[in-house]
Amino acid sequence: MLAWMRTEPNDLDRGELRRALEGAWGLAAPALAYLPLGFGSHHWSVVDAGGGHHLATVDDLRAGRHADLAADDAFLALQRAFRTAAALRHDAALEFVVAPLPDREGTVLRRFGGRYAVHLAPFVEGEAGAFGSHGPPAERRRTGALLGRLHAATDSIPAALAGHEDFALAGRSELEAALRDLDRPWRTGPFAEPTRRLLRAKARALAQRLEAYDAAAARLRRTAANWVVTHGEPHRGNLIVDPAGELHLIDWDTVRIAPRERDLQLVLGPDTVAWDAYRARTGVDAFDEDALQLYRSRWQLEDAALFVAGFRRPHRRTDDTRTS
Repeated sequence: MLAWMRTEPNDLDRGELRRALEGAWGLAAPALAYLPLGFGSHHWSVVDAGGGHHLATVDDLRAGRHADLAADDAFLALQRAFRTAAALRHDAALEFVVAPLPDREGTVLRRFGGRYAVHLAPFVEGEAGAFGSHGPPAERRRTGALLGRLHAATDSIPAALAGHEDFALAGRSELEAALRDLDRPWRTGPFAEPTRRLLRAKARALAQRLEAYDAAAARLRRTAANWVVTHGEPHRGNLIVDPAGELHLIDWDTVRIAPRERDLQLVLGPDTVAWDAYRARTGVDAFDEDALQLYRSRWQLEDAALFVAGFRRPHRRTDDTRTS
């Protein structure tokens, strides 16, 4: 399975998902509508019999970012991330955090169907920005201030709750296996051979990028005393502006303690407005250019790794694979 989520998974039983929502969260007769958006997780709009509107998010514990982990380990990592989001919302009083809702037993994540895990959050009415664009200066200024508040809240959550940055690249083992297997045709689907040819042409450059990434990560590990709680992907697609004009930050599966540049690399545009707003909230005087570059490179390397892994498995021509 590839990481784009335009298509509802055909091996997920909607009835089983509905029963999980009814049993764990007590939703009465939930009506589900698949939302063809996002990267890495599947989303459904959920309206219960009383008119309550929620967002159900399902993660495949054996694919995407979790492909290098055992399913149990992937579940525990997600559970830790969502508990951190809940702490940021309630203990640190960050109202912009759209945190998972606890179920009847007080947990924020439930397994179902063997390979899947689901969490439930409030459905936020509003509009998200376009992924890949920095947005207008006023929006970036607000985002810089929001990230300043998030990073400044690090000491407001239990120190052992959030996971810590390990600089592991999702899908790296499969990417490296692919680089060792470029001399014979790939027959796993319509995009397999085009992927192999492209990868073969770029193999040396890609290997150099991986080496540079490892060297930068080794240096950044020595700065761990200054790390903060980060969202990981605070791009415009994860920022919803509600009808009242308030910002809401969604999709907290990637939250962890890390260099602040992990978040900043997505909002620092060609001018300084986001940085000025961030600095006003935190008092931090400078950012690390090398760390910014590492996280920009990481984003590209993980995309390459996940897409290559997907195309080396049996696949069909779908909206997801065409996008990838």
